[in-house]
Amino acid sequence: MTMHYAQTLAETHEAEFLRYRKLTADAREVGMDPRDLYDMLQLDQRTDRILPNGWCLLPPRQSCDRGNACLMCDKFATDKTFLPELKLQQNRTLHLVEDRQQAFCARTGTPMGEDNVWLQGRLREVTALDAITTALDADIERSARHASRAGRDLR
Repeated sequence: MTMHYAQTLAETHEAEFLRYRKLTADAREVGMDPRDLYDMLQLDQRTDRILPNGWCLLPPRQSCDRGNACLMCDKFATDKTFLPELKLQQNRTLHLVEDRQQAFCARTGTPMGEDNVWLQGRLREVTALDAITTALDADIERSARHASRAGRDLR
């Protein structure tokens, strides 16, 4: 009986994973078959590839030297199940930029220049998050319109 439920759970997990469109860090659709992506991630064995805001698509035998810079990596993928976390990350990054700019200005008496390396990195992250969340919100809106039309057609 346990094996029956374990199989059902695995099938449900795969179906939920395959259900949503996957996007890269620059909000493009992941260019591989979702089933291949699911197999590649080996989610049951590679929990190190599951991130708070998506998945790391780095091949299993490779290690990452980027630290926590997933939004700047072409091996990052996400979908709308991570949208709340992505929006939270975007909001926190915007607040962090604002706080750091104020602290910099208070310390130096001048605003932080656009050539500041730290600021450039955070603004790239905000831009990536904006592109991703906009694309995912559009997916949700399209799904809602489609469901609404389908409901009207059934009447």
